[in-house]
Amino acid sequence: MKKTITTLALVTMSGSALAQSGLDIDRAYAAELRADANTRSSLLGSNAGSLDVEVFTQFRYTYNSRDEIAPGTALGDSDTTVGFSAPRTQVRLSGGVEGTDITGHISFDFGGAWDHGRTGNRAGIGPGTPTFGDGDATLRDAYATWGLDDNWTFLFGQMKNPLHFESNVAPEHSQGVERSLTNSFFDVQYTQGIGFNYTDDEWKFTFVLSDGPVAQNTFYTAAPLGTAVNFESDFSLTGRIDWLVSGNWDQFADFASWQGSNDGFRVGAGLHWSQAGDTNPLLGAIDTQTVTAWTVDAQYESDGWGLFAAYMSTNVDNDLLAGGSVDQTDEGFVLQGNVFMTEQFELFGRYDIIILEDDPAAITPLAATDDDHYSTITVGFNYYLVPESYAARFSMDVGFGLDDSTGLDTRSFYDTATTGYIGGMGSATGIESELTIRGQFSLLF
Repeated sequence: MKKTITTLALVTMSGSALAQSGLDIDRAYAAELRADANTRSSLLGSNAGSLDVEVFTQFRYTYNSRDEIAPGTALGDSDTTVGFSAPRTQVRLSGGVEGTDITGHISFDFGGAWDHGRTGNRAGIGPGTPTFGDGDATLRDAYATWGLDDNWTFLFGQMKNPLHFESNVAPEHSQGVERSLTNSFFDVQYTQGIGFNYTDDEWKFTFVLSDGPVAQNTFYTAAPLGTAVNFESDFSLTGRIDWLVSGNWDQFADFASWQGSNDGFRVGAGLHWSQAGDTNPLLGAIDTQTVTAWTVDAQYESDGWGLFAAYMSTNVDNDLLAGGSVDQTDEGFVLQGNVFMTEQFELFGRYDIIILEDDPAAITPLAATDDDHYSTITVGFNYYLVPESYAARFSMDVGFGLDDSTGLDTRSFYDTATTGYIGGMGSATGIESELTIRGQFSLLF
């Protein structure tokens, strides 16, 4: 009897120890993931002499319902869309060249929801409309970092443009099911080039000389196969600076603020300028095109809750072959907050708005009856299967598109389809408002 009691006690204590050990391991893994996300965000690497493999996948269900501007005239029975998708399935490789401070980063995306290749063009702004994906691998990151000293890093290759903060937060660390619609609208996506990054305990600065917006997988003379317009820039400069007012950089690799976290505050700004048409002529009526984009953002984190706000703007100026010029400036805002109710259950809410220039002389003029803004409200929750870890997460949110979205997608650099809002698609006209419900499970291993 004594032996039995002793054995049971040992099993109970060992089970508790293993559970605590498992939690400690999970927290250590979570800390490692946050550090890796911070590395991704700052375009720095430190894996010399090793090869790391990481897989990230999302599985999503989306329900979307639209209201017509004039019921019965445009959508008919096509006012509801439902279905499953796998928006992102990514394989990421990183490793260092032994004996050097050079680290390489390569990632592929098999995303089944959308293939971000392009066909056609968008009124002289973006390189076309998205096509459905076929599950083939698409190269995302293909860059190397070379540590020059404790603060400076040289980087070269294909990388995410560092302009917008929300775009450079890894998808597994973004808030809710998907990034904001406003971020998708203004996102200048991947580019190819060289740059420098500086980081210390208070400041972070990245400067990139590149091929310009949406220059993913391009040859030096042209945009991807199938595009009708060559939008690879002649010259493109992007700079971003962040000031860590308080806290530490690891806090701002994501949007979650775990319970027990210290206070932290960060502010940042980015500026992008590019010109196309002088060395790789644009087709059609455009002689040269100049793009100027800028953003400011701020983020605050505390014990179990956080806030994020951002302003974005893009000006596109086309000089025409026939003489004269035409331009437009669009703006956007994002305001987002989150709070943990338990160590695993997080509530969040977001309001974002896209404000389109309504000047009749704009590159893509709006009809007199079209709204010049498009706002969305999103509320939802995240459930982390392991406390303080992104290894497995279930997210669900409800989004309300409040305005007429006719023509919205024709003014964007990139597609907004992965957000689940049908109204952003150029073919979906006559939509006054829409409701989107999304549920998603994501895995990182």
